[in-house]
Order: sequence, then structure tokens, then C-alpha cells
Amino acid sequence: MTSRKTAFFVLTLLALLLFAATTEVAEAIPAFARRYNLSCVVCHVGFPKLNGFGEQFAANGYQLPDEDMAAHGAKVGDEKLLLLPSLPLAVRAESFFRARADTRTHTDLEAPSLIKIISGAPLKKDIAYYFTFLAAENGDIAGVEDAFLYFNNIYKNADLDVRVGQFQLMDIVFPREHRLTFQDFTYYVTAISDSGFRLTYDRIAEISYNFAAAADLSLGIWGAAVNGNGIGVANSDRNFDSDNFKDFYGRILAGYGEQRVGFYGYSGRENNAANVRNEFFRAGPDFTFTLFSDFKVWGNFLIGEDDNPGFSASVPRRVDSWGALGGVTYPFKEDWILSVLYNNARVYGRPVLNAETLTGNISYYIMRNFKVMFEVTGDLQETSFNHPQETHTGVAGFVLAF
Repeated sequence: MTSRKTAFFVLTLLALLLFAATTEVAEAIPAFARRYNLSCVVCHVGFPKLNGFGEQFAANGYQLPDEDMAAHGAKVGDEKLLLLPSLPLAVRAESFFRARADTRTHTDLEAPSLIKIISGAPLKKDIAYYFTFLAAENGDIAGVEDAFLYFNNIYKNADLDVRVGQFQLMDIVFPREHRLTFQDFTYYVTAISDSGFRLTYDRIAEISYNFAAAADLSLGIWGAAVNGNGIGVANSDRNFDSDNFKDFYGRILAGYGEQRVGFYGYSGRENNAANVRNEFFRAGPDFTFTLFSDFKVWGNFLIGEDDNPGFSASVPRRVDSWGALGGVTYPFKEDWILSVLYNNARVYGRPVLNAETLTGNISYYIMRNFKVMFEVTGDLQETSFNHPQETHTGVAGFVLAF
């Protein structure tokens, strides 16, 4: 990135932060908590992890049920214009001290590791936007991440919703942005094909329908069309998609009280610049079980197949893969949350991508929006030619949102 572009983004960031700092207290940030004068714990087990009410709030288009949207708007004398008195902005920042043995640098002060600007609000009843700008990640400006419109209850007040824009493919299963650990969800971020396709950000049009099937039994159905090539820049023809195909994914979810079981499937095909094709799928079940009122056990297992991940025009070579993640979230004491995360990824024919880790994390909330965390990740994979060294890591750091 040129120095001129860097200066532009820095000045833009400073202007946004200055604007946020001068907004009225009633509509200051964090955007949603300040808008309703509610504590973060109403929607979060401990930020950024949502509780049941927070999930319902997000699924309802970032508004309370039967809310009078005009009550929050500026008095402009036009019923077809809803403007909040101040721009709803929030900032999330993360800083860490990291110890590791898999690189020449064994200890590192990663401060800041991440700075993110977040904005979201209704444009009218049942229509909202959500936007995140990754202002700094690993010392570089990353750009726009989430950016979508959300249309809630689009047909006769049925729970039929549409989301259009860019967001993560697995948000409807386990959102990476809501995890409590520094350690990521390995299989989601693994690039199995040479195109770099991953189960992360893409440009998507998604529809969902939720309904009650019985007294305590709820069902949810999702379907979506996807560009399938991530969120890179447009080409010279101003096309974001790199080929003439669209990928598709879907999910079904059954919930009984706080117990949930779902199934996710993704089907895609892609051509490279030489018009060589790779067809692939990812599919598998997921679950979230709540025990003893606040002890949550959750997990996801996916199998995958790519028929030509190397885009060979002469001898295509199929690659099978599977991935598993599982976790425990337990608020074991006031202001303390224990998190355990297990990751396993297996890519047959590309063993360098294999990984198996176990992570333990303890987060202490100094304030509702300010936590300190301590985390250890153990490498469970046996050493081999493709994995010559175990890569245990330790992390301590601060995460805050304001």
C-alpha cells in the first residue's frame, strides 16, 4: 500500500474516532448497548460471545420485538426518514503478548494486534445494516469485512429474513467473530484448493425461515447463493466473481429449549484463469447443548471433497478432507469464563495442512467491555516430515470494545 493511501486511511480513521468521541451520550458507543441504555450482559455471556437473547436480537434485525423505531430517530419531520441522532459507532481493539516455538521469534508483543470499527442500526422497522472495517490487523490495514443489509420478517410478519452483502459462510453455525479464544477454527480457515477458497468471508445472498413446529420444538432453514471466491477486489470488468458459477449452501436446525442440532452443506465449483474446473463440497452436523443452566458444549464436524484442487488440466487429483471443532464455554464464577476449544483438520494428499490442537482459555472481565485473557494451545499432532516440530503457544492479552 502506498504512503498516500496509508495516510488517507489513517486520517479517515482519526476522523471517525473524533466523530464518535463527540456524539451525544444517549447514542454513544457501544452502539447497541447505548442505544437502549442496557448493559452488555443483556446480549452477551461475555463479549463477544452472544447469549440466547443476543442471538434473537441479531436475528430480529438488531431491534427489539415490536419496537417503535421512530422513538430513536432524530425529529426531522419526515416519517420516511429514520436517522439516529448520532452515527452508531463502536471500536474493538486487541493486544497480546505471545510465546511460541515454531518461529525464530519466540516471544512477541502484538500491541495492537487488531483494531476494528463497527457500525450497525435500523434504517426503518425490519430493515437494518451492519458494517465492520478492519482498520488494523497484524500491523496492516485490511479493509471492509462484514457489510450487509438485513431484511427482517419480509412476508406477513413471518420469521422469513434476507441478508445480502459480504459476511462469513459459517456465521449461521459458529461465527468466528464471536469466539472467546485467540485460537481460530482451523478447518474453516484452511485453504484446501489452490484457489484459496475457505469457509470464511464471501459475497452472499441468504434467506432464512424459522418457525415453531411444536410446543418447545423450533426449526430453522437457511439457503444462500454465493460468489464463491472470497472478498477480493473487482476485476477490470468490475466483476467481483471470477467465473460464471454461483455456489450454494444451506442449513437446517432443530432446537428443543436450549438444545440444538443442525446440518450444514456447501456445494461449489470454480474455474481458474485457464478455465480448468474444481468442483467441491463441505457438509456435516453441528450441535450446541446447554447443561446445568450455563455450561455449554458445542461442536461441528465437516467432510469435504475437491475433485481437482490443484486445477490440473491433464491429471486431476481428488482430495478428501474433514474437519472437527468442539468446545466448552463455562462462566464458572462472576466475571470469569472458561473456554476450551478442540481443532482437528485432515487433508488427504496435502498433509502439510493437517492440524490438531487443544486450547484452554480463561477470560476475566475487568469491565463488561474490557477483559484480560490467558490462553494456552497444545499441539497434539505427531511430528513427521510435514510437521517436524510441535507448535505449542501461549497468549496473554487485553480485548476491549467502546
